[in-house]
Amino acid sequence: MVQIRKTILAMIVLLLSCSYAFPLQISTSSAASEMYVNAKNDIFLREEPKQNAVKIGTIQNHSKVTVLSSSNGWSYVQASNSEGFVYTSALSTQNPQAASTTVTGGLAPKDGLTLTYEPSFLEQKKEMFLIEKGNEYAYLYNEKSPLYPDFPSFTYIEDEKRLLMGVASSDFIFVNVPYPLKQGTYTIDSSMMFEDQKVLVESTTKTITVKAGTFENVVILRYPDGSREYLAKGIGIIKSTDKNGEIFTELVSVEEAN
Repeated sequence: MVQIRKTILAMIVLLLSCSYAFPLQISTSSAASEMYVNAKNDIFLREEPKQNAVKIGTIQNHSKVTVLSSSNGWSYVQASNSEGFVYTSALSTQNPQAASTTVTGGLAPKDGLTLTYEPSFLEQKKEMFLIEKGNEYAYLYNEKSPLYPDFPSFTYIEDEKRLLMGVASSDFIFVNVPYPLKQGTYTIDSSMMFEDQKVLVESTTKTITVKAGTFENVVILRYPDGSREYLAKGIGIIKSTDKNGEIFTELVSVEEAN
């Protein structure tokens, strides 16, 4: 009897040791499900459900993953050919990109940014602008301008009703469109002094790469003459092209305030 008990105990120990050789998976659901990463940035795939666990990969924000199990704030997922743990709070059942076909604001640049353009808005040269924001106004200051620091070079005006961008303290306006902006629909741009323009909201979900980097969910406005304005959330205009697709304004760098 003692020998049998020892044998059973040895088998239990063996089974327990084997169970720890595999990732801990305590599932609240027996079936796998498809979800989307919905975070501020890309997220880490970890070896264990712990904050400081070894990172075994990165999952791109807004990408789809297969959730194999979830427990205690962590989900065990499969992403491409890799499996590991991520925070459950970083996942959503809704596709973030699909939900962003309508834009209701947030396209003006954030306070404290330094944006550099080449070509710039009015000149074929490199210009660097400091962003200062107050209420619905975002001012672009060029430290090399003879008007600095008394006057900004350009201004964004944004509230719940519209987005406007143009030369500061003038009637020279580049963009003046109402919110919301819905992908695939037409809107009216009132930037021209004597004539409104029917503008196509060509996209609100495209990923666009310029010299400053890659931006997701870019709003693309296509004007009657074929020119386009590209605007990114929290940045503003990242690119402007003419009817032939030639770039006449491009963002080449973005720096956050220290």
